[in-house]
Amino acid sequence: MNNEENLYPVKLKKKYGYIDKEGNVVIESRFGYAEEFDGELAIVGHEEKYGFINKVGEVVIELVYDEVQQFSEGLAAIKLDGMKGYIDLDGNVIVKPKYIEANFFTEGRAAVKTGYMWGYIDAKGKEVVPMNFLDASDFSEGLAAVQIGGKIAYIDKDGKVIIDAIYDYAYGFNDGIAPVCIKGKYGYIDNSGGVIIPPRYNVAGEFNEKLAPVEIRGKYGFIDDKGELIIKPAFQWADRFYNGIAAISEDEKYGCIDKNGNIIIPTVFDDVDVMSEGLMAVQVGEKWGYVDCTGETVIEPIFEEAYEFLDGMARVEVGKKIGYINKLGEYIWKMQS
Repeated sequence: MNNEENLYPVKLKKKYGYIDKEGNVVIESRFGYAEEFDGELAIVGHEEKYGFINKVGEVVIELVYDEVQQFSEGLAAIKLDGMKGYIDLDGNVIVKPKYIEANFFTEGRAAVKTGYMWGYIDAKGKEVVPMNFLDASDFSEGLAAVQIGGKIAYIDKDGKVIIDAIYDYAYGFNDGIAPVCIKGKYGYIDNSGGVIIPPRYNVAGEFNEKLAPVEIRGKYGFIDDKGELIIKPAFQWADRFYNGIAAISEDEKYGCIDKNGNIIIPTVFDDVDVMSEGLMAVQVGEKWGYVDCTGETVIEPIFEEAYEFLDGMARVEVGKKIGYINKLGEYIWKMQS
């Protein structure tokens, strides 16, 4: 089998295995729990213990942990006897389980918690930033938001405070810009703490594809990185842009707009997911189906859960039954419990 090929978890006779995109069983159903593959490894479980398998079904990291996370930068957090540590891709314990909480590694650092306080370790398990913070987020673009004395600051990878603790809320940097909240209003700063867009919004989201959603007088619109209003506030709610499309809501119904603010998927749905491979999962009443990029129904809403398409396949669920469909709504793997 080509290890580049995606595999998909399926359930048969109360056990999990994996199929390929043609619906052929590649890994027999023998696990009590199974997640999608992330790269070459997937998390599986048996009798409340968890480990990892490869794409030929071999257990490469024994199922001995109470919890495991996906790998990030070659390390995965694990939990044993109530405490968390890290293993490498070969299953070697790099950081012994001694933390209450342990986040993903990003930019060579992971936030960890001992007692009530957070700090950071490096990829060798060395505590490079002391446990001095009431809360700690992941690093992005060399900085991480941390809580000091009830306010949020930004530190560098050595723990030095780069931007003072003056914010009520603060988010990660993206393209050198981060949304922050001070005195109940949101604005944006650069990575030295300089104000790019003054705090004047009730709500402000992160920038993506050069635009960010903001709330002005109870309505959502979009600004550019200079604070210029690009899409006028007209929506009850708005999400960030992904692939040129943003989810919005009007009158408690959801749809999508393009970057000109034109509604391309009508706001007639009870919920929407992200567009994937030209189709979007949408909720109608209690059921989910799929529409195309114009809002036309392609697959009728008959599922209790519907997920993104990947290589022409999407996972769908009805009750405890799991199936996979193609873009015509045809079953590649029929519903099984």
